[in-house]
Amino acid sequence: MTLELLPWQPPPLGAAVALPNELRWIRLPVPGPLQHINVWLAPGKSGRVLIDTGLNQPETHAAWEALAHSEHLADELEAILVTHHHPDHFGMAAALAARFEIPVRMSAPTRAAALRSSSGTVGGSAADLAAYRREWGVDFEALVARARGAGSFEKLLSGIPAETAAIVEGERIGELRDPWQASLHFGHAEGHVCLYWRDAELLISGDQLLPAISSNVSLYPGAASEDPLGDFLASLRKLARLPPQTIVLPAHGAPFRGAATRAAQVQAGHQQRLAKLSDFAREPRGTAEVVGALFGARKLEGWNTLLAYGETLAHMRYLHLRGALLRLEEGDEVRWVRH
Repeated sequence: MTLELLPWQPPPLGAAVALPNELRWIRLPVPGPLQHINVWLAPGKSGRVLIDTGLNQPETHAAWEALAHSEHLADELEAILVTHHHPDHFGMAAALAARFEIPVRMSAPTRAAALRSSSGTVGGSAADLAAYRREWGVDFEALVARARGAGSFEKLLSGIPAETAAIVEGERIGELRDPWQASLHFGHAEGHVCLYWRDAELLISGDQLLPAISSNVSLYPGAASEDPLGDFLASLRKLARLPPQTIVLPAHGAPFRGAATRAAQVQAGHQQRLAKLSDFAREPRGTAEVVGALFGARKLEGWNTLLAYGETLAHMRYLHLRGALLRLEEGDEVRWVRH
């Protein structure tokens, strides 16, 4: 089956449109190339449930002010579900929960990642940072300092909402009227929740499967997984088993059919990057050289530099764990060569 973008008219930023099965599709503003995030209102037990929330920024606050009236949220919103901790998904969760006095649910790994992010200590403990520097020859704190010139990550969060029962693998989400089942995914974000309604052939995919771009997969200090790219590829294989007529509701871009086709395309993109990395490492290379080889055509600044390093190291770790890339120490320098 080919990838089929559905001819549904997206809502304007800060507005909502109706979808089948009483779903509401909302688009919220995001700065930079992404431009928007899709969030969803689904029928709850007596009202409606919001899936994802947008960034904590003035434009999003203004959008929710208008949506509170147009969507009758004060009377109808009864819960929030968060797919993962990244601020375009999680940023407004605490503010909306406080305003409407409703609970917020997420997976346990998502909550743990959100707590780390909101603390301002991106990069784990001092021991994690030192181990990262030793293994990769990369000063992560310096990368974060450069990135913070573009804005502090934790300021994009409105806070951390009160803890509730964690979403777990295979759970039938009780807050939702219809039989949506949760699955947990790793690689892009720890414990990323996707929601699947089998009979309606609908998947709310968050960032785990997007129609036009591949989500960032990075290795950072103190990461819960030693192989984020391996985790992400395993998730793609899992999503590829969905029935071909499943409609995917993504966080960015248009709803589409063809989950297996899109999963294969994303997998192929990562395999191409692995092949390029392996070819470049025919001779010993420093980590920064490898980052330049993979991302040198892009203008890397601010958070993009951090993302480029994280993504490159996730691919290097994938090859290293499988014996295809060897680590060399030459004095104080770390170099890598294809095995």
